[in-house]
Amino acid sequence: MATLRIYDLKQHALTFDLRDLVELLAPRSLQATWTVSTVKSSERSDQLFEATGEGGEKLEALAKEDAELSGPELARLARETHQVIWGQFVGAFPSKSRDRWITIRAVDSTYYEITTIDEAVLNKIKSAFNDVRHADVPIA
Repeated sequence: MATLRIYDLKQHALTFDLRDLVELLAPRSLQATWTVSTVKSSERSDQLFEATGEGGEKLEALAKEDAELSGPELARLARETHQVIWGQFVGAFPSKSRDRWITIRAVDSTYYEITTIDEAVLNKIKSAFNDVRHADVPIA
């Protein structure tokens, strides 16, 4: 598994959000089943999920239950979300016996972290964003 961190900033704010990642990774992101959860950080003792906007409020409620939703449902809620500050989204394919395809984490509005073994995803991330860094280990 490889972990990339995306730090693309403009005037101290990320230039993208969850909706952009879901769109970039389509059609596979739309075919996946997603589990929405808190970020369980090894650096902090608490578990966090925070997002703004109407979709963000719905995602926050889903994260409290580690809820599953379809790719199209995640895409719709992501479009209705202004910003994901903290949150974790794990994508898997039902046909692959629930094997994890990708984990997307929003970390304190500072960066997004992508963990996957899918080389196509890694290449898309590297080519779509300017400030992409390899991480030795995921935050969680």
